[in-house]
Amino acid sequence: MGSSYQYTCENISIHGDVISATCQRRDGSWNETSLSLRGIENIDGILEVTDPYARSSFQLSATNISIDGDVLSATCRRMDGLWNESSLVLNGIENIDGNLEYTGSP
Repeated sequence: MGSSYQYTCENISIHGDVISATCQRRDGSWNETSLSLRGIENIDGILEVTDPYARSSFQLSATNISIDGDVLSATCRRMDGLWNESSLVLNGIENIDGNLEYTGSP
């Protein structure tokens, strides 16, 4: 499923649980926008969406957080203290007239 914002946005980056990008408006102009990710947790080293209405907490126990298109990647701490590489396709995020918004469930 995934998201489509990456097709009309550039300079996409992530800091903690906040995606930032410059997204094109309908009139062709560009807008700097950001969005807090919802419901993503680190479950024993695996990125998972648990509660789409809650703030994400994965960033509290993950490093090397990055984004490529609609794929979130991070190195997540497991319960045994070891680290695991994990990635997750972000669902439901769209560019709505220059603003990143959830239009569906994460």
